[in-house]
Amino acid sequence: MRTAIVAGLLLSAQSAQTQSLSGPESLEYDRANERYLISNRSAGQILARSPSGTLTVFTDDPAGPAGMEIVADTVFVADGSFIRGYRLSDAVRVVNYQIAGAGFLNGLASDGGARLWASDFSGQRLHQVDISNFASISHTTPISATGFTPNGLWWDRRNERLLIASWGSNARLFAWATGQTSATLIVTTTFGNFDGIVQDCDGRSYVSAWSAAAILSAPAPLNAQSQFTVFAAGQSNPADIAYTVGDGEIAVPNAGNNSLAFIATACAGVLFRDGAEG
Repeated sequence: MRTAIVAGLLLSAQSAQTQSLSGPESLEYDRANERYLISNRSAGQILARSPSGTLTVFTDDPAGPAGMEIVADTVFVADGSFIRGYRLSDAVRVVNYQIAGAGFLNGLASDGGARLWASDFSGQRLHQVDISNFASISHTTPISATGFTPNGLWWDRRNERLLIASWGSNARLFAWATGQTSATLIVTTTFGNFDGIVQDCDGRSYVSAWSAAAILSAPAPLNAQSQFTVFAAGQSNPADIAYTVGDGEIAVPNAGNNSLAFIATACAGVLFRDGAEG
Protein backbone atom coordinates (compact mmCIF):
# COMPACT_ATOMS: atom_id res chain seq x y z
CA MET A 1 0.00 0.00 0.00
CA ARG A 2 1.24 3.41 -0.92
CA THR A 3 1.58 5.55 2.16
CA ALA A 4 2.63 9.14 2.28
CA ILE A 5 2.32 11.94 4.75
CA VAL A 6 0.77 14.69 2.67
CA ALA A 7 1.33 17.36 5.25
CA GLY A 8 2.38 17.74 8.83
CA LEU A 9 1.36 21.26 9.58
CA LEU A 10 2.49 23.15 12.64
CA LEU A 11 -0.38 25.54 12.25
CA SER A 12 0.36 27.63 15.29
CA ALA A 13 3.68 28.65 13.78
CA GLN A 14 2.09 30.20 10.70
CA SER A 15 2.27 33.96 10.98
CA ALA A 16 -0.91 34.41 8.98
CA GLN A 17 -3.03 32.51 11.48
CA THR A 18 -5.41 34.44 13.68
CA GLN A 19 -6.04 31.36 15.82
CA SER A 20 -3.75 28.61 17.03
CA LEU A 21 -4.06 25.02 18.09
CA SER A 22 -4.02 24.28 21.80
CA GLY A 23 -4.39 20.64 22.72
CA PRO A 24 -6.26 19.51 19.59
CA GLU A 25 -8.22 16.42 20.52
CA SER A 26 -10.48 15.49 17.61
CA LEU A 27 -11.52 16.60 14.15
CA GLU A 28 -14.23 15.99 11.59
CA TYR A 29 -14.51 16.92 7.93
CA ASP A 30 -17.49 19.14 7.16
CA ARG A 31 -17.89 18.37 3.46
CA ALA A 32 -20.81 20.71 2.93
CA ASN A 33 -18.63 23.66 3.94
CA GLU A 34 -15.27 22.24 2.75
CA ARG A 35 -13.52 22.56 6.08
CA TYR A 36 -12.26 20.57 9.02
CA LEU A 37 -13.72 21.21 12.45
CA ILE A 38 -11.24 20.72 15.29
CA SER A 39 -11.92 20.38 19.00
CA ASN A 40 -9.33 22.76 20.44
CA ARG A 41 -9.61 21.27 23.90
CA SER A 42 -7.21 23.37 25.97
CA ALA A 43 -8.70 26.60 24.63
CA GLY A 44 -12.34 25.54 25.00
CA GLN A 45 -13.08 26.05 21.31
CA ILE A 46 -14.08 24.32 18.14
CA LEU A 47 -11.99 25.70 15.31
CA ALA A 48 -12.70 25.65 11.59
CA ARG A 49 -9.81 25.03 9.21
CA SER A 50 -10.23 26.22 5.62
CA PRO A 51 -8.63 24.45 2.62
CA SER A 52 -5.87 27.06 2.73
CA GLY A 53 -5.09 26.19 6.35
CA THR A 54 -6.57 29.29 7.95
CA LEU A 55 -8.02 28.72 11.40
CA THR A 56 -11.07 30.56 12.67
CA VAL A 57 -13.29 30.04 15.71
CA PHE A 58 -16.43 28.04 14.91
CA THR A 59 -17.62 28.31 18.52
CA ASP A 60 -16.11 28.96 21.93
CA ASP A 61 -19.15 27.56 23.73
CA PRO A 62 -17.81 24.17 24.97
CA ALA A 63 -15.61 24.09 28.07
CA GLY A 64 -13.29 21.22 27.15
CA PRO A 65 -14.34 19.65 23.84
CA ALA A 66 -13.11 16.12 23.16
CA GLY A 67 -14.49 13.70 20.54
CA MET A 68 -16.66 14.99 17.70
CA GLU A 69 -19.07 13.49 15.20
CA ILE A 70 -20.96 15.14 12.34
CA VAL A 71 -24.45 13.80 11.67
CA ALA A 72 -26.46 15.51 8.93
CA ASP A 73 -26.31 19.27 9.61
CA THR A 74 -25.06 19.06 13.21
CA VAL A 75 -21.66 18.55 14.78
CA PHE A 76 -21.81 16.79 18.14
CA VAL A 77 -19.03 17.13 20.70
CA ALA A 78 -18.28 15.36 23.96
CA ASP A 79 -17.74 18.00 26.63
CA GLY A 80 -17.24 16.66 30.15
CA SER A 81 -20.52 14.93 31.01
CA PHE A 82 -22.40 16.74 28.23
CA ILE A 83 -23.16 15.96 24.62
CA ARG A 84 -23.46 19.29 22.85
CA GLY A 85 -24.61 19.80 19.28
CA TYR A 86 -24.00 22.79 17.02
CA ARG A 87 -25.65 23.59 13.72
CA LEU A 88 -23.03 23.58 10.97
CA SER A 89 -24.51 26.55 9.16
CA ASP A 90 -24.24 29.05 12.01
CA ALA A 91 -22.72 27.27 15.08
CA VAL A 92 -25.91 27.73 17.08
CA ARG A 93 -26.12 25.19 19.91
CA VAL A 94 -29.11 22.93 19.28
CA VAL A 95 -28.31 20.09 21.69
CA ASN A 96 -27.19 20.42 25.31
CA TYR A 97 -27.70 17.00 26.87
CA GLN A 98 -26.07 15.86 30.09
CA ILE A 99 -25.47 12.18 30.80
CA ALA A 100 -25.95 12.02 34.55
CA GLY A 101 -23.07 10.30 36.32
CA ALA A 102 -20.75 10.39 33.33
CA GLY A 103 -17.11 10.99 34.21
CA PHE A 104 -15.25 12.02 31.06
CA LEU A 105 -17.07 11.54 27.77
CA ASN A 106 -14.35 11.11 25.17
CA GLY A 107 -14.90 9.32 21.87
CA LEU A 108 -18.01 9.73 19.71
CA ALA A 109 -19.36 7.72 16.80
CA SER A 110 -22.70 7.32 15.05
CA ASP A 111 -24.48 5.06 12.59
CA GLY A 112 -25.26 8.13 10.50
CA GLY A 113 -28.84 8.12 11.76
CA ALA A 114 -30.46 8.30 15.17
CA ARG A 115 -27.80 6.52 17.22
CA LEU A 116 -24.81 8.34 18.69
CA TRP A 117 -22.36 6.52 20.96
CA ALA A 118 -20.05 8.04 23.57
CA SER A 119 -17.22 6.38 25.47
CA ASP A 120 -16.93 7.29 29.14
CA PHE A 121 -13.17 7.24 29.60
CA SER A 122 -13.05 7.52 33.39
CA GLY A 123 -16.37 5.81 34.11
CA GLN A 124 -15.55 2.84 31.83
CA ARG A 125 -18.96 2.83 30.20
CA LEU A 126 -20.51 2.97 26.76
CA HIS A 127 -23.51 5.25 26.31
CA GLN A 128 -25.96 5.30 23.41
CA VAL A 129 -27.75 8.58 22.75
CA ASP A 130 -30.97 8.83 20.75
CA ILE A 131 -30.64 11.97 18.60
CA SER A 132 -33.75 11.40 16.47
CA ASN A 133 -35.54 14.31 18.15
CA PHE A 134 -33.48 17.17 19.54
CA ALA A 135 -36.43 18.24 21.70
CA SER A 136 -36.37 14.95 23.62
CA ILE A 137 -32.84 13.56 23.68
CA SER A 138 -32.46 10.38 25.71
CA HIS A 139 -29.78 7.78 26.35
CA THR A 140 -29.14 4.25 27.50
CA THR A 141 -25.95 2.65 28.80
CA PRO A 142 -25.42 -0.62 26.89
CA ILE A 143 -22.19 -1.30 28.78
CA SER A 144 -22.18 -0.18 32.41
CA ALA A 145 -18.72 -1.61 33.18
CA THR A 146 -16.36 -2.22 30.27
CA GLY A 147 -13.49 -3.60 32.36
CA PHE A 148 -11.09 -1.46 30.33
CA THR A 149 -10.62 2.23 29.57
CA PRO A 150 -12.60 2.97 26.39
CA ASN A 151 -11.37 5.72 24.12
CA GLY A 152 -11.93 6.07 20.36
CA LEU A 153 -15.05 4.68 18.67
CA TRP A 154 -15.83 3.75 15.06
CA TRP A 155 -19.02 2.35 13.55
CA ASP A 156 -17.98 -0.60 11.36
CA ARG A 157 -21.05 -0.61 9.11
CA ARG A 158 -19.82 -3.56 7.03
CA ASN A 159 -20.09 -5.78 10.09
CA GLU A 160 -22.78 -3.84 11.98
CA ARG A 161 -20.63 -3.38 15.04
CA LEU A 162 -19.05 -0.59 17.05
CA LEU A 163 -15.27 -0.74 17.35
CA ILE A 164 -13.78 0.47 20.63
CA ALA A 165 -10.10 1.34 21.13
CA SER A 166 -8.68 0.94 24.63
CA TRP A 167 -6.25 3.11 26.54
CA GLY A 168 -3.39 1.56 28.52
CA SER A 169 -0.52 -0.86 27.96
CA ASN A 170 -1.02 -3.75 25.53
CA ALA A 171 -3.85 -1.75 24.00
CA ARG A 172 -6.79 -3.75 22.75
CA LEU A 173 -9.59 -3.38 20.24
CA PHE A 174 -13.10 -4.48 21.14
CA ALA A 175 -16.40 -4.78 19.33
CA TRP A 176 -19.95 -4.20 20.52
CA ALA A 177 -23.16 -5.07 18.66
CA THR A 178 -26.75 -4.14 19.37
CA GLY A 179 -28.20 -6.17 22.23
CA GLN A 180 -24.88 -6.96 23.89
CA THR A 181 -24.18 -5.87 27.47
CA SER A 182 -20.41 -6.26 27.19
CA ALA A 183 -17.73 -5.70 24.58
CA THR A 184 -16.09 -8.59 22.75
CA LEU A 185 -12.30 -8.61 22.55
CA ILE A 186 -11.03 -8.60 18.96
CA VAL A 187 -7.27 -8.31 19.33
CA THR A 188 -4.59 -7.47 21.91
CA THR A 189 -1.49 -5.61 20.70
CA THR A 190 2.00 -4.89 21.98
CA PHE A 191 1.43 -1.15 21.67
CA GLY A 192 0.08 1.21 24.31
CA ASN A 193 -2.51 3.95 24.69
CA PHE A 194 -4.78 3.76 21.66
CA ASP A 195 -6.78 6.93 21.11
CA GLY A 196 -8.67 7.10 17.81
CA ILE A 197 -9.73 4.41 15.35
CA VAL A 198 -10.98 4.60 11.74
CA GLN A 199 -11.34 2.33 8.71
CA ASP A 200 -10.79 3.19 5.06
CA CYS A 201 -12.71 2.23 1.92
CA ASP A 202 -11.02 -1.19 1.85
CA GLY A 203 -11.88 -1.93 5.48
CA ARG A 204 -8.28 -1.46 6.58
CA SER A 205 -8.10 -0.33 10.22
CA TYR A 206 -5.99 2.51 11.58
CA VAL A 207 -5.38 3.50 15.18
CA SER A 208 -3.49 6.37 16.79
CA ALA A 209 -1.04 5.10 19.40
CA TRP A 210 0.62 7.43 21.88
CA SER A 211 3.23 4.85 22.87
CA ALA A 212 4.43 4.49 19.28
CA ALA A 213 4.02 8.19 18.41
CA ALA A 214 2.44 6.89 15.24
CA ILE A 215 -0.60 5.88 13.28
CA LEU A 216 -0.73 2.09 13.05
CA SER A 217 -2.61 0.01 10.51
CA ALA A 218 -3.82 -3.54 9.94
CA PRO A 219 -5.42 -5.02 6.81
CA ALA A 220 -8.98 -6.27 6.65
CA PRO A 221 -10.53 -8.29 8.13
CA LEU A 222 -9.92 -7.08 11.66
CA ASN A 223 -9.72 -10.18 13.86
CA ALA A 224 -7.67 -11.89 16.56
CA GLN A 225 -4.82 -12.53 14.10
CA SER A 226 -4.53 -8.91 12.99
CA GLN A 227 -1.02 -7.47 13.16
CA PHE A 228 -0.69 -3.72 13.52
CA THR A 229 2.37 -2.04 12.03
CA VAL A 230 3.53 1.57 11.81
CA PHE A 231 1.77 3.36 8.97
CA ALA A 232 2.84 6.95 9.72
CA ALA A 233 5.55 7.67 12.26
CA GLY A 234 6.57 11.01 13.73
CA GLN A 235 3.30 11.88 15.45
CA SER A 236 3.10 13.53 18.88
CA ASN A 237 0.36 12.22 21.18
CA PRO A 238 -1.93 11.57 18.19
CA ALA A 239 -5.49 11.86 19.42
CA ASP A 240 -8.90 11.14 17.86
CA ILE A 241 -8.26 10.67 14.14
CA ALA A 242 -10.70 11.12 11.25
CA TYR A 243 -11.02 9.42 7.88
CA THR A 244 -12.17 11.65 5.02
CA VAL A 245 -14.24 9.83 2.42
CA GLY A 246 -13.34 10.69 -1.16
CA ASP A 247 -10.05 12.33 -0.24
CA GLY A 248 -8.99 9.04 1.31
CA GLU A 249 -6.86 10.73 3.93
CA ILE A 250 -6.47 10.31 7.65
CA ALA A 251 -6.47 13.57 9.57
CA VAL A 252 -4.49 13.52 12.80
CA PRO A 253 -4.70 16.01 15.68
CA ASN A 254 -1.33 15.89 17.45
CA ALA A 255 -2.04 17.01 21.00
CA GLY A 256 1.62 16.80 21.98
CA ASN A 257 2.94 19.52 19.69
CA ASN A 258 -0.26 21.33 18.63
CA SER A 259 -0.14 20.28 14.99
CA LEU A 260 -2.20 18.50 12.39
CA ALA A 261 -1.08 15.83 9.93
CA PHE A 262 -2.89 14.65 6.82
CA ILE A 263 -1.92 11.16 5.68
CA ALA A 264 -2.85 9.65 2.32
CA THR A 265 -4.17 6.11 2.03
CA ALA A 266 -4.68 3.90 -1.02
CA CYS A 267 -8.29 5.09 -1.00
CA ALA A 268 -7.43 8.60 -2.19
CA GLY A 269 -10.09 9.65 -4.68
CA VAL A 270 -12.21 6.53 -4.06
CA LEU A 271 -15.85 7.02 -3.10
CA PHE A 272 -16.95 3.39 -3.46
CA ARG A 273 -15.14 0.06 -3.42
CA ASP A 274 -16.51 -3.48 -3.52
CA GLY A 275 -20.04 -2.13 -3.63
CA ALA A 276 -19.72 -0.41 -0.28
CA GLU A 277 -19.39 3.28 0.40
CA GLY A 278 -15.94 4.15 1.69
